[in-house]
Amino acid sequence: MDISKVNVLRLKAMTAGEASGHPWVHLDALDLTDTTLPDGAAATLVATDGHVLGSGVFDRRHAAVAWRRFSWAEGVAFDETYVADALQEALGRRGDESCLRLICSDADYLPGLIVEKYADVLTITAETVAVDAHLDMIAELLKEHFSPLEIVFLNDCERRATYGLERSVRTMSGNNLKGRWVEIDEVNYRLDLMQSQKPRFYLDQREQHSLVGSLCEGRVVLDAFSHSGAFALQALRAGAEHVVATDLSEICVKAIGANAQRNECFIETIDCDAAVFLAERTVGDFDCIILDPPSEMAADLEALKQLHVSAFRCLPDGGVLATYCRSESIGLEAFECMVSVAAAEVGREGRIFARTGQPFDFPTLLNFPESNLLKGLILQVD
Repeated sequence: MDISKVNVLRLKAMTAGEASGHPWVHLDALDLTDTTLPDGAAATLVATDGHVLGSGVFDRRHAAVAWRRFSWAEGVAFDETYVADALQEALGRRGDESCLRLICSDADYLPGLIVEKYADVLTITAETVAVDAHLDMIAELLKEHFSPLEIVFLNDCERRATYGLERSVRTMSGNNLKGRWVEIDEVNYRLDLMQSQKPRFYLDQREQHSLVGSLCEGRVVLDAFSHSGAFALQALRAGAEHVVATDLSEICVKAIGANAQRNECFIETIDCDAAVFLAERTVGDFDCIILDPPSEMAADLEALKQLHVSAFRCLPDGGVLATYCRSESIGLEAFECMVSVAAAEVGREGRIFARTGQPFDFPTLLNFPESNLLKGLILQVD
């Protein structure tokens, strides 16, 4: 069946989400009576009063996002013409940095498509059936636009399995791409894009790496959940006295060491649970702590609060806490409330130096709060 054909879906009832223009609709909200719509098909969504809510991609296998809008217009097909036009429009909204996100899924009206640029290499991730159907065409358009050394299809994400898609990592050329060094904000990182277990780079945090680093001169710094060591490396670049980087992954710890050696600096690396490590520290061990926990921990508010209690207890007056949350389920207000409760629990105050978020290439849409994935606070602790 041709999934590019435009069909019609109807809501059972209008909810607050649909009324606010949210681009995702739950399966339970859709009237699927006598519907033979195939998964991955494009469909115009119609409200109970008859007005059109836009065109989106339908797939019942992911109930929470069974319909994902890609256009406000009626009767738009998710075909090669639409995908090519949306791709070019998204590229036109990007800058000319050597490393950035080029396509950001729903926020660029291409649900399930993520494209990133690492100097002369591009990566493409197709999370949905609708995008996967146009993968070769997308790669050809990107090749024509950028003339990259290579394009890597990073289709190893778990969400592909949800949609019945094969999980794999391969190059467009069919050749093996060896690990390579990439410079981001004057720091070199080793990227092994073909190796799923190796740490990749969080492009949404690159501005934060430099900003927090600039506050670390003369300080003893803890980069918890360090991943590739980006915060640690920028702290040393800015003149930190000493930096400790922790990660539960031995592979990440080794990668941090390799990155430090390449940049001719020293990072004390510890393979451990950062939450346990921090809970065992005492006042004055660090005067700057950076918390960027993985999304699964960030979604657990109680665990996150205890992590911050440990950080506030450890920092001296005048210390710096830079903390981040990457969770669709926790908004900025809930995140800030949790941090403030943690501070109060140990009798500390946090003076807000900055509320931070995503760079321009990770767009945040007004009616799509989940697109504001990265929330951050930089605090001076008293």
